[in-house]
Amino acid sequence: MPYDPSLPLLLATDASSTGIGAVLSHRLTNGNERPIAYASRTLSQAELKYSPIDKEALAIVWATQRFFKYLYARHWTLITDNKPLAQILHPGKSLPTLCISRMANYADFMSNFDFDSITKKSKENSNADYLSRLPIKAGVIKEVEDSSSLDEFDNFMIRQIKQLPVTAKGISQETRKDQHLGKILQLLENGQCLAKNGYKSPECIYGLSYGCLTFEHRIVIPTKLRQTILDELHRAHLGVVKMKGIARSFVYWPGIDKDIENTGKACESCAKNAKLPPKCSDHYWEYPKTPWERIHIDYAGPIHSMMLLIITDAYSKWLEVKVTKTITAGATIAILDELFATYGVPLMLVTDNGTNFTSKEFKNYLTSAGIRYHKLTAPYHPATNGQAERNVQIVKQALKAMRTSSDTMRRDLNEFLQQYRNAPHCTTGEPPAKLFLGRKLRTRLDLIRPENVTEKVSAKRVMNFNPSYRQFHSHDEVYFLSGNPRMDKWVQGKITKRLGDLHYEILYNGKLFKRHINQMRGCISQGAKGFIRERESKLLEYSSEDKDAVSGSSSDTVHRDIESTTNEEDNDDIFSTPITSPSLDHRDALEQTQQAPQMDSSTPQVQVDTKPTLRRSSRIRQPRIIFSSSP
Repeated sequence: MPYDPSLPLLLATDASSTGIGAVLSHRLTNGNERPIAYASRTLSQAELKYSPIDKEALAIVWATQRFFKYLYARHWTLITDNKPLAQILHPGKSLPTLCISRMANYADFMSNFDFDSITKKSKENSNADYLSRLPIKAGVIKEVEDSSSLDEFDNFMIRQIKQLPVTAKGISQETRKDQHLGKILQLLENGQCLAKNGYKSPECIYGLSYGCLTFEHRIVIPTKLRQTILDELHRAHLGVVKMKGIARSFVYWPGIDKDIENTGKACESCAKNAKLPPKCSDHYWEYPKTPWERIHIDYAGPIHSMMLLIITDAYSKWLEVKVTKTITAGATIAILDELFATYGVPLMLVTDNGTNFTSKEFKNYLTSAGIRYHKLTAPYHPATNGQAERNVQIVKQALKAMRTSSDTMRRDLNEFLQQYRNAPHCTTGEPPAKLFLGRKLRTRLDLIRPENVTEKVSAKRVMNFNPSYRQFHSHDEVYFLSGNPRMDKWVQGKITKRLGDLHYEILYNGKLFKRHINQMRGCISQGAKGFIRERESKLLEYSSEDKDAVSGSSSDTVHRDIESTTNEEDNDDIFSTPITSPSLDHRDALEQTQQAPQMDSSTPQVQVDTKPTLRRSSRIRQPRIIFSSSP
């Protein structure tokens, strides 16, 4: 009859010397029993050696697992012909004092169910008894989880493997076929110690579970199935860190972390949607030698319908703010022409990629004005022009704090600039006016001083630069930010040339793009994925040769330094006057020269002039007398 949740449920089990059987049935209102399902199977070679009571307990546990969906989370009745098992396996009764571990495990499993137990004679339990004596003959167990010959650890490992597309049977077969792992598997099946057979860590601690090698709680994957496991781990594109975390709960093989990293780096989809690389924070502009040598400019606004042109001197941090209504190239040229007439023409001008700064009109003006270098920042990377960008924020914040209006903007700007130029700068430690003009600006605060006090000028800050940023070379393939919402976030291109320390020119689809190092990422091609380990071994071979080359280059460098030092000393002797004491004559000078210590042949020789010093005559000169030819 079909299953009815409203009727009482009965489970009758029995075991024989060759098999086990079970019958699931309902008890009707008239007291009759009607079966719902039958089940039976033969015993394995290990189960045939069980004692009768263990076989009866095995029949109960196996039948409960078989009809788990019917029995779990409801009350039912267990029917068996073994009275001790009704006491041992009952969830409400305690175990005997002396009980083997297998029976304790069975009792622990049965404690998760709500049931009552009834003991019947074998004649009254004929249905289950018949099935146990004529079980279904099967040479192999169809489902691994139905085999009760496995202990808890085996079942745990099988459930872990079943979550992957690779099955436990496939891993076991490939492990036996593997040339290296197959030998380890045979030694473990024969009960031999791996350490005594010459295996080292971690292989010496491999275990065996249902035909598979295990490392701690993880399955050792043979070589043929490793790529399949990597594809499964990378299916959701979670990243390298999360892939490693998942792998450490399931699988293991030597070098698995490196293989996961290579898989993540070689994924084209992950590369196009990756985050920005770590920013370069230890690179600075080269500090200029004189004021107004390099200036940074940028526009700020609109503020009260007006635009502000911010001009910053890189040497002194001198700040100029010019108010304008338009930001066209012509308006920008007019402002810069006025500044250049006041302070002179700088050597370098740094701007962003605005159309007013990249127009032909603006470039022609810079060329005619005499500016040698016009540096443009990388697109979408304003930090390159950070000095101007920072001053834009400072000016905006100051005007906002002063509650500037359109009528008071120029007056507030003059007040701000006067105070800013007199305040010591955090970078130089000196006021911008003192480094730019050579003096401090006189303000109303000077009235409180009784007299002028000259302040000591501090030394210019030395830029200690230790380049630790990433570098690329020509013809390297990289990923760079496209900056186009209609394209992928990261696109792959090839470097054509290096424009500076941090800027590169990249070729992509026949077009050239300029990008900053912070907008670029390294690229591993799909073809190079299989050759990564071969490259690592070659690098180890080249490292020894590089050490010899470095030692040879260092000796050449020292030799060149000695030669340059000798040349510098020779040049100084050409333009210097021999110094001798006025109290020594020619013979004394010659004796001192001969008594001087002998120098080694490797030490640069310096010529000493032993001629006597020429002295002016003490004769009084008379004026010249010019005779005329006339009498």
